[in-house]
Amino acid sequence: MGLDLSAAVERLEARRAEGLHDCAQVYVSRHGEPVLDIALGDIRPRRPLRTDDVMLWYSSGKPLTAVAVLQLWEQDRVGLDDLIAKYLDGWGYGRERCTLRHVLTHTGGFPMPGDPVYDKDVSWEEAVAATIAAPTLWEPGTAAGYHAASGWRILGAVVEAVDGRRIDRYLREEVLDPLGMDDCSLGIPVDRQRELGDRIVPVMWSGHRLPTRDDDGNLYMAEYRIDRVHNEPWHIAKVEPGGGMRGPARELGRFYESMLGYRSTGGKTILGPKTVETMRAVHRWGVKDQTFRIYIPWGLGVQVDFTGGTTRRAFGHGGMASSRGLADPECGLVMVVVTNGLAGLIEAEQRMLELTDAVYTALGDEVAHLRRSVKSRDHAEFST
Repeated sequence: MGLDLSAAVERLEARRAEGLHDCAQVYVSRHGEPVLDIALGDIRPRRPLRTDDVMLWYSSGKPLTAVAVLQLWEQDRVGLDDLIAKYLDGWGYGRERCTLRHVLTHTGGFPMPGDPVYDKDVSWEEAVAATIAAPTLWEPGTAAGYHAASGWRILGAVVEAVDGRRIDRYLREEVLDPLGMDDCSLGIPVDRQRELGDRIVPVMWSGHRLPTRDDDGNLYMAEYRIDRVHNEPWHIAKVEPGGGMRGPARELGRFYESMLGYRSTGGKTILGPKTVETMRAVHRWGVKDQTFRIYIPWGLGVQVDFTGGTTRRAFGHGGMASSRGLADPECGLVMVVVTNGLAGLIEAEQRMLELTDAVYTALGDEVAHLRRSVKSRDHAEFST
């Protein structure tokens, strides 16, 4: 008997009707075999979204750079507790004790609130230099706060320092190509953008806001109209490991199938099973996140806490008010959803909660006793 995921599709369609997104891709597999691979809605009038169209994953792409670091760790080329200063010239500003583990668990102390280069047309080298020079907000390892883009630039820079290849090339040759993720890339060069044409799906704003302080220091929620920037060719081309990966949802699903050791897609595994277990284990616990103002457990570059009733072994990542990818070794499940709608924090979280709950509910009694509470954490999916 096939898995009935109609309820999941209906919930996502209902949210589309409410205007939270124009279109969405959903991919679900069990034990490496696809059970749902669909595209909903239209990119523009009379142009339906297809399952091979290229969508922006935002932070849902973070685990790929984490895997790059862990590949080097498997090869004994880096240590998780190596100092960042060992690899990057000019590293300091009060974070001399910062390690790779600190960055992977968002405890490095340099979250760069109001990041001055993420939405600017600057080169990779300029973005890394700005991050190296950013102020330190706390002694590394003594506090936690989501590093939306800054930490992943530094991880990418470390990969380049050790391996010699820039992070976009490294990911292409060591992660994407081996898994057959042919339509994915970290930044799409302008000439490739011309080849893809209307397969590049534009993002839309549907209410996303970020906490901002006014001139008097008062905190308020300001509209973050990133659709005005993130659809520009220069931004599509930008190498931004923390939030710039683009591709079809099904190919992010292939990545997570590899993490679970499945090869039915024709790809390979890119990390050993012991390394995957190290990645998805809890490495940060009981520390309040200074960005989200709540307590959040973390693995190495992956979330290990989701709304929607996953099991306790699920791991993956969400992306700015629009996407979520996860793998659950407890039930051999991979689930990826990518929408083009950047909704308000509460609406975006509810959208992911509903979809995740619907997928797990479809698994029935087989996993019912393993599921965590479905309720929301009362904050939005980790983002950028």
